[in-house]
Amino acid sequence: MALEIIRKKDKSLKSKWWYGRFEINGKSKCANLGIEIKGKVPLTLREVGDSLFERSRAQAQVKLDGLIFEARSHKAAEKHLQDLYELKAGDALQNAPLTQMEEVWDDLPSKKPRSANWRRTQHGSLKAFRDYTVNKHPHVGFMSQITHSMALEWMRNLDEKGFGAETYNHKLILLRSVFVPSAGTGVLRNPFDGIPPKRKTNVHREPFTEKELNTIISHCDKLFRPIFITGMCTAMRRGDCCMLKWESVDLKNGFITVDTSKTGETAEIPLFPLLREEIEKQPRKGIYVFPEAAEMYRVNHHGISWRLSQAIKAAGIAATKAGPNKKASNIKGFHSLRTTWITMALTAGVPMELVRRVTGHSTVNIVLKHYFRPGREDFREALESALPKTLTGRNTKRKSPSAQLRELIDQADSMKKKELVRKIEKILNEMAA
Repeated sequence: MALEIIRKKDKSLKSKWWYGRFEINGKSKCANLGIEIKGKVPLTLREVGDSLFERSRAQAQVKLDGLIFEARSHKAAEKHLQDLYELKAGDALQNAPLTQMEEVWDDLPSKKPRSANWRRTQHGSLKAFRDYTVNKHPHVGFMSQITHSMALEWMRNLDEKGFGAETYNHKLILLRSVFVPSAGTGVLRNPFDGIPPKRKTNVHREPFTEKELNTIISHCDKLFRPIFITGMCTAMRRGDCCMLKWESVDLKNGFITVDTSKTGETAEIPLFPLLREEIEKQPRKGIYVFPEAAEMYRVNHHGISWRLSQAIKAAGIAATKAGPNKKASNIKGFHSLRTTWITMALTAGVPMELVRRVTGHSTVNIVLKHYFRPGREDFREALESALPKTLTGRNTKRKSPSAQLRELIDQADSMKKKELVRKIEKILNEMAA
């Protein structure tokens, strides 16, 4: 325990600050005390300097004594907490290295089985935290050495990288769950406690129109086309579409039955003719219906999203808009197919229980809050068609021009030319009104 002055080879001062050296836990530490060296500096600290120098030396000694006292008090408090933990828990604390964070997470209880993809994602987040921390703080090697300031530093780093609120909060919850005080890790205080989550400013995915769906299909490449049609016809998530297995497809009875990767809920989906035709084209080369897409999703799932973005761009469809923070947000992506299916089904009058059975959602609230996004005209048409004349003022349940046009196309072969022209003109007049 001694005061130090840092000098150059010629004995002149290299730093104008006093330094203090002390030992804690068998390790020697040297700290800048923040006290400026003043007055005439003697050749060695064994000699006495002038009054200004000796006054600064005394101030530095007081600061050094305070640091030593604080460090020893902190060590004593940690030892007290450790003894108390062992007394209450009946188990000695282990000092787990940072390299075991993934194992700690794997051993945490989970309500539902974790998929391989989810495990890989979480392990990647933990490794990113470890690599960043070790790079910034090389002396840190154990979980018990992670401090609250280090945890804050990591979360600020995520914020600066532009992570959205949902991803930011997921990573915070992950690390908070791993650093729960336990005998197996040696962690006495959770360094992530007290860090608030980000407030979400959700920009919901908007549904595609029927015309947009058909246009996108025409711009899909060979690998992506069957995946897009699967998502469009089933409302399944991107991963479930890519990783669809033959064992889940019942061609005889016309159904797909899958346990969704996100919630683990069982979804039962009728096999529509468009999708059935696409599946029947696929050769059975293994367990997956679309083996090339399954491999791409396993190696780099962003490749699937990129293909959709290219098809949307080629189709000339606007896919972004300014969100609450004026930052451009993606409003049309693969998840929009799920929103599209649910919106079309509910608008058409499909009972909520059947929609939930197809999508695998456990509550009505989730469906209505996150997925039911009808356009204004569709919303108006659905209400006016269902509500009585007393409320709507309509003499009849009038169909929208687009609905009338679809009906007319189906009936065109059986109609005379004059009648067909008359009805087309009527629909055009309604659309112009």
